[in-house]
Amino acid sequence: MVRRRSVKKKSATINSMLDEHVLGLILEKIKDKEDRDSFSEVCKSWLRVERVTRRSLRVRQPIPLKAMTAFPYLVHFKSANRCHDLETFKVSCRNYDHDHAHLGPKGLHALAFGCPKLSTLGFCGSKVVGNPGVDAFFHSVQNLKNLYLIGNVLISDRALRAIGSSSISTLELVYCDNITDEGLGFLANGSTSKTLKKLVLKDCPKITDKGAELLRNMCRLEHLALCCKVRSRFTDTGGVAISAFQTLKELRLSHVDVSDRTMVALAENCSKLETLDVESYWITGAGIRAFSDLAYTTKATEKCDVYSFGVLAVE
Repeated sequence: MVRRRSVKKKSATINSMLDEHVLGLILEKIKDKEDRDSFSEVCKSWLRVERVTRRSLRVRQPIPLKAMTAFPYLVHFKSANRCHDLETFKVSCRNYDHDHAHLGPKGLHALAFGCPKLSTLGFCGSKVVGNPGVDAFFHSVQNLKNLYLIGNVLISDRALRAIGSSSISTLELVYCDNITDEGLGFLANGSTSKTLKKLVLKDCPKITDKGAELLRNMCRLEHLALCCKVRSRFTDTGGVAISAFQTLKELRLSHVDVSDRTMVALAENCSKLETLDVESYWITGAGIRAFSDLAYTTKATEKCDVYSFGVLAVE
C-alpha cells in the first residue's frame, strides 16, 4: 500500500512539471516502438498523449469503431480482419498541412475490399482524399450507394469519371472548387445515369448551364439541388435543360439567374415535381401562375399545394 502511494505521488509530481504539450514534444523524439509502449504505461495521462500523437496503428483483433476516436491524428491503420458488417464510413480532416491527400489509394482500396457491405461514404476536408484515392476505391467497392464529398480541393473531374462508372444513388458535392461541367458529363454518360436519384451541387463555382445540359441523360434523377457561387453561370439555358428531367420530384435552385421562362418549362414538363425551391431575382407572378394554373388539372399533394404556393408568392 505504501509503495503504491509513493508511485502515485511521483507520477503526480512528474505530471505537474510536464504538461501534455511538453510530453507530446518529448514523444515526437521517441521512434522505437517498445519505448513508446513503455511511455504509454506510465500513467493515464501519458497513455492519452501517446494515443493523440500516434500516426499509425495495427490491430490483429476486431475493435469497436468508437475506440478509434482515441487516435484523432491517425494516418495509417492496418487490420488483420475484414470489417464485414461496416456500412457507414465518414472521415473529417480539416487541418492538414501537406500537399498530398490524407487518405491514399492503398488505404482506400483496402477499405473497399475489406468492407463488402459499405453503403455510405463521406469525406469532409480540403485534402482528406484525392483523385487517385477515389480511383482506387471505386475500382474495388461493391455496394456503395451514398457518397458525400465536402470542401475538397484535390477532387476534380477525374474522380467523377471513376464515380460515374459506379451504381451509387446519392451524390453530394459541396465546396468542391475543381469540379467542372466535364465531370457532370462523366456522371451522365456512365452507369450512374441509370442509378443516380439524388444529386447535390453546392458552391461548385465551375458548374454552368452546360453542365445542366449534359445531365439530360440522367434517367432516374428525382432530387436535384444546385447552389451557385456565381449567379451568371446558371441561367434559363440551364433551367430549361433541367425541365427535361421528367422523373424529378424535388428541385432546389439557389443563387441562380433564372426567370419565368424556367418556371414555365418546369411547370409544363415536370409533372412529378412535388417540391420546388428557387431563389432568383427574375421570377415574377407569371412564373408563379404557371404552377398555380397547373393545380387545376393536376392533383395537389400534401407536399406540394402549388395553388396556395402561387397565391402566397404573388402576395
